[in-house]
Amino acid sequence: MQSDPLRQIFHDSDVVLRAQFNGLRRQIPLMYALMTVNITFLTIATFDVVPRLHSLGGGLLLGLMSGIRAVIWLRRSRAEPVDIQRYLKTSVVVAAGISAVFGAWCYLLLTGVDPPRQPAIALYVFVGVISCCYCLQALPIAGWFVLIFGSVPVTAHLLTSGEWYLIGTGVMFICASVVIIHSLKTSYQTFADLLYSREEMHGLIEALQQSQEHYRASVELNPQIPWIADPTGALTELSPRWARLTGRPLSEGLGWGWLSALHPDDAVMARGGWEYVISVGGETRGDTRYRIRLADGSYRWFRARVSARRAPDGSVTAWYGNLEDIHEQVAAERRLQESEERYRLASLATNDIIWDLTFATNHILWNSAATAVLGYPADKEGVSVSWWMEKVHPDDREKLMDELTEILKTRQSLWASEFRGRAMSGEYRSLASRAYVVRNEEGKAIRLIGSLQDVTGQKEYEAGLYQSAHHDFLTGLANRAKFNQELQSALLKAEPQQSRVLLLVLDVDRFKGVNDGWGHDAGDTLLRELARRLQRSAPAAATVARLGGDEFALILPDPDGNGPPEDFVDDLIAALSQPVRFNGRQIGVSLSAGAAVAFTDGTTAEELHKSADLALYAAKKPGPGHIRFFEDGIRDEAMRETQMLSDARAALQDDSIVPFYQPKICLRSGAPSGFEALLRWQHPEGVRPPSAISAALADPALSVQLTNRMLDCVIADIVRWRAMGLQVGRIAVNGASGDFLRGDFAERILTRLAQAGLPPSVLEVEVTETVFLSQKARNVEEILQKLSRAGITIALDDFGTGYASLTHLKQFPVDTIKIDRSFISRLGGPGSEDSVIVDAVCELARKLGITTVAEGIETAIQASLLKARGCDVGQGYFFGHPVPASEVPELLKSGGPAAESGIFD
Repeated sequence: MQSDPLRQIFHDSDVVLRAQFNGLRRQIPLMYALMTVNITFLTIATFDVVPRLHSLGGGLLLGLMSGIRAVIWLRRSRAEPVDIQRYLKTSVVVAAGISAVFGAWCYLLLTGVDPPRQPAIALYVFVGVISCCYCLQALPIAGWFVLIFGSVPVTAHLLTSGEWYLIGTGVMFICASVVIIHSLKTSYQTFADLLYSREEMHGLIEALQQSQEHYRASVELNPQIPWIADPTGALTELSPRWARLTGRPLSEGLGWGWLSALHPDDAVMARGGWEYVISVGGETRGDTRYRIRLADGSYRWFRARVSARRAPDGSVTAWYGNLEDIHEQVAAERRLQESEERYRLASLATNDIIWDLTFATNHILWNSAATAVLGYPADKEGVSVSWWMEKVHPDDREKLMDELTEILKTRQSLWASEFRGRAMSGEYRSLASRAYVVRNEEGKAIRLIGSLQDVTGQKEYEAGLYQSAHHDFLTGLANRAKFNQELQSALLKAEPQQSRVLLLVLDVDRFKGVNDGWGHDAGDTLLRELARRLQRSAPAAATVARLGGDEFALILPDPDGNGPPEDFVDDLIAALSQPVRFNGRQIGVSLSAGAAVAFTDGTTAEELHKSADLALYAAKKPGPGHIRFFEDGIRDEAMRETQMLSDARAALQDDSIVPFYQPKICLRSGAPSGFEALLRWQHPEGVRPPSAISAALADPALSVQLTNRMLDCVIADIVRWRAMGLQVGRIAVNGASGDFLRGDFAERILTRLAQAGLPPSVLEVEVTETVFLSQKARNVEEILQKLSRAGITIALDDFGTGYASLTHLKQFPVDTIKIDRSFISRLGGPGSEDSVIVDAVCELARKLGITTVAEGIETAIQASLLKARGCDVGQGYFFGHPVPASEVPELLKSGGPAAESGIFD
């Protein structure tokens, strides 16, 4: 072991600098890539709540800085130590500066969001900082600066927030930071020590070549003799090789009988050492040497090693050990100098093949590790370079020959390479080789001495990691990360000629219903079968991916080679939409698809993917099973919907969503029977109808907020009217699809009524048939039954325009059906068949005991005809336009526009 001063000198040497530089060349671009991803998602996460100058501006600045630094490091290849020192110092300063900007930016983002969202933002920050720290393990001081400057502002804010869960998060981040700082220091020390050990190994190689160059090829790796002992140390099992080796019965070696085969000078020591290991319970690993008498009377040196097997409570349940023939090793140790001995132990520990190539003879000598690694015997005469080249994989052979030729042409002193070599079994192993070039006084390369390490396991592990990181576990298809890579690659290849690339995004319609109704095994079976069909139907040049959940994607370069893209997509969807069998039954399959084509619909991967997503969204709007190719109108529509969602959120925040009330009149008496509460938006430029924010009504979250707002306003108005002594009848409120996605719709209504002291009979809930079709029927039925039992009537709106209306009348507790205005508007016209439909609906409702309401009545003739046909209630402009709550009392007093029509006389 070198002294600390010498080790410090080594740490400051060119070797460490070069190793740091090589490590950072790979890690720093990765760090900035991770940082860019982190910045992107921080920007997305705060874009809607933080000023754009803070979120988008700061994100773009940091992204630009990260990109520049990544490009700088990617362009660096080899450098001299003086340049490396400058690079490292600059990297420390730049890392500190960027992390300080990042920390300040994150602090602005954190203080700009609500406290409930702050832990998520803080987690983004610390994940980014920690990722950067681990990428800077070869330059720990830079990692410390990144950790300190990048996380201190956020941590300080958390600790001073006054919220216990935020303070706790800050404390945990501090603890994690301490661990990371310690880990960086330890990792760097380990890194330097490893380099020191490898350099020492090369020094030992040089010393060995001066004394006994050919000895290494003669060391044999003898087979081992395994054995098992009970907790007391008595052998219970022993390899039969021991009996063949010693010429004694195997039973004589069991228990403590194996001691009788030891050399008299070694038996006492071996027994004492073994008893000591047993007495300390295996806390000291058993490892000793002794001589064993062979069948011919001679003695050979063996190495005995033992390890304990323990029970859960820590007690020893058995001992496992082996004997290794080290006779030649011991003999060699006695002749080798101290440096030679240390190197031999290092080579045995790593199981590297040590080889020696002499250029004059083109012969290679290697040690016995070649037998263990590749199966080839260690020949003291060596093997020829041509023989070895025949064992190199054909795809790697030319590269390896070029590298060896380069050694002869240049004055390089070190060589390293990786290639595949064929073992004696015929399989190819991945090998990593490092060597030192020996030159004569003229500088000519005369020998190459190095080591060969089997890295097959490492390569297989890396391949497994790559497979896991780039492929979907369930289907085996490319995952989202691999999809993004392939899409970018396809666009890069197509860009020079601007050739088209088709991107198709597919979504399984009603997949949640399959999982809920059939079980997740059925859902998994469906996804796997769709993946199989996609792979089978897609052209060979296509990339098929699962983006997550029930969403798939297909990338097809040059789609015109497979006919018109529209025809190809139609055929593909048809092939995918066949039923899937599961447990003897068939699952119906329906898919929606959105397609986009480069470079018409997008020039970058992100733009093209966004266009395909917008097309998919547009395809799903009219219902399942539709296909849309991207067009500009889709983007415009999406922007309008986005604006609607934004307007709805602003309207909710400003309390500008209010109900307007349209009267419903009893057609028999002319008396008001109630009102329908209709959503209106009190915009600064005038009152606007629901169509101005229609996208919000289809949004699950916003629709619930809008319903809650309407309920609060309606109930408050009813309380005020009742206090005035007004009889307004039932007020109908509309239930959106989003209300039924949550199981608390009934509770939200009944709780508000109870808090206001109102009976449930003051309300009626209107639902359309789309609610029945788009939700789980059982869930909707339970909610409506609960409302009906409480005394709230249920009205089926737009009756006759949807699907399976008669089934709904039977399945759900419907008290009222509202005849759609499309049947009323032409009522009484010449040749109109609508009167027949209205007659049928009124007759059906009368026999079922259901109240009928006609919507859209605008004339006295329509009102009279409906009255004559037995329709119960009328609603429309003829009876009154929707009015704000303040005008309802006056409307009740005047009787409305129909009061003087005379149809009720």
